[in-house]
Amino acid sequence: MDTLQIELAAAQRRKKLVNAIAVALGQILTLLITLTYGLSMGEGTWALIYILTWLVATSSLYFRYSRPILVLVLVVVCLLVTIPAQYPAVGSWWAAPVMVYHLVRYFSRPVRIGTFVAALLASVIGGFVFARAFLVYNPTALEFNITALTAAFICAAIVTIAWFFGDSRRLRENRHRALLERNRQLEHEREQERALAVLDERARIAREMHDIVAHSLSVIIAQADGARYAATDQQPGSGAGASAQNEPVELAALGTISQAARSSLQQMRTLLGVLRTDEGTTVEPLPALHNVPQLIEQTQKLGIPVRFSTVSGVEEKLPQGADLTIYRIVQEALTNVAKHCPGTPLVTVTISEGKQTLDIDITNLPQAEPTQPLPGARRGLLGMRERVDMYHGTLHYGRLADGSFRVFAQIPFVP
Repeated sequence: MDTLQIELAAAQRRKKLVNAIAVALGQILTLLITLTYGLSMGEGTWALIYILTWLVATSSLYFRYSRPILVLVLVVVCLLVTIPAQYPAVGSWWAAPVMVYHLVRYFSRPVRIGTFVAALLASVIGGFVFARAFLVYNPTALEFNITALTAAFICAAIVTIAWFFGDSRRLRENRHRALLERNRQLEHEREQERALAVLDERARIAREMHDIVAHSLSVIIAQADGARYAATDQQPGSGAGASAQNEPVELAALGTISQAARSSLQQMRTLLGVLRTDEGTTVEPLPALHNVPQLIEQTQKLGIPVRFSTVSGVEEKLPQGADLTIYRIVQEALTNVAKHCPGTPLVTVTISEGKQTLDIDITNLPQAEPTQPLPGARRGLLGMRERVDMYHGTLHYGRLADGSFRVFAQIPFVP
């Protein structure tokens, strides 16, 4: 809930509380007057009408926020009912200016203008009604008219004050709401600025990382190529007719290191190059399902036997971007094999089509002679799970009973 909603909710609670207290005080103050005039009339019928009209007119004010039109009708009816009485609307007259205040405060401009005109006309009529009621002797026409005009002026002054109070309160509330809305907009703008600052900082860090890692990978490539060429020159029979199949394992490993470093450098530039806003960067396609055979080939060049099987024609069934996730899952699994189980006799990579999913299964057999695995923080497995969760898929990994290690992922097809 934002600041504007909190402020409006608090204002609503305060408004209801103030309304209840004000109406209760008005009822208490006018109850004795109503009883006095009602009982002084002598007749039980009019006394009952006085009490009922007072009770209905004033009690309905409790609901003027939720049922304003109904409350207005009840107040007007109660006032009209008591006109024939000797003392009309003695205890309930104050409900009229309260409703004028309410209509002016909460309703549209045509309603406000109509309320003011109707209230002035009702004041003139009310002046003559009150003059007839309170001039108990036989006044002259001049006395009656002066009294009626005075009463009408007082009534008009009361409803005019109520009208201006309501209009003033409406203007203050409108300004308050405008200030709250402006404050909400400023807060939203500040949040956007903070978010943009975070994105800029991330972009700066990514650019720095790109420059540092690119330099390191370039050094690796240069060293691997240089060592390979130097070793090739020293090998007997390394002329132009030498076959790649007769190449020693050490030279093949150096070639694989160079090729893997080049591939990593290219992928990193593809991912992070778009962050460079100050220079044009050519964005190349990210690896996808059809690039998995290249991963298999690179792993085999490291001396790890891999048996690979896949399916075709499933790309259009996958969610957008899932191709990259499948590639990264296979890449991470094969990287873990090379790090933690380099002597495995066989790795099987199977990509198959299930009923509603594409299944990726990577299993490596236990190596015959245990070796010291490279240290790891398991971030790769966590990254795999996060990628699979993006597409509402499932990921299971762990060691099997025979010592093999299995990674099994399922990516749902697009419905």
